[in-house]
Amino acid sequence: MQKAHLYEGILSVNRGIDQAVRGMELLKRAKDSGLKPGYFDEKLTLFEMHRALLNGYFCNNIQNSENRDDARFDRLHREYEKKALDEVQVYRDVQAIEERRRLEGRSPKVRFLSSEEQRAWEGLCSNLPGDVASDGERPEGDQK
Repeated sequence: MQKAHLYEGILSVNRGIDQAVRGMELLKRAKDSGLKPGYFDEKLTLFEMHRALLNGYFCNNIQNSENRDDARFDRLHREYEKKALDEVQVYRDVQAIEERRRLEGRSPKVRFLSSEEQRAWEGLCSNLPGDVASDGERPEGDQK
C-alpha cells in the first residue's frame, strides 16, 4: 500500500499555509499600505486554527489506517514466525521485546547472562549433588 502520497499531500498543505502566513506577515509589516495590522492578526489566527484542524483530522484518519495495517501485518508476521521460527530468532525477538521494555522504563522480564555469568551458572549446576535433581522422583517407599 502506497502511503507516501498522503504524507506528501499534508506536507504540501502545511507548506502552502506557511507561505501564506509569511505573505500575510509581509503585508502586515508594510508601511504606507493603509492596512490595519489587527485584521492580519485575526486572519493569521484563522489560518493557524484551520491548519491545526486539518492536521488533526489527517492524523486521526491516518492513525486508524495505520492501526489496521499494523494488525494485518502482525497477523502475517505471526504466520511467518510459525513456519520459520528457530532458536536464534527466538532470542532476537526476546531481546527486541526487552529493549522495548527498557526504552519504556519498564523492568525486564528476561535477563541475558554475559559469557562470564553463563560459565559461573553452569559451574553451579555441575556442582550440585546427584540427589538434588531427583528429590522429587523418589519411589513411594523411599520417602523420608
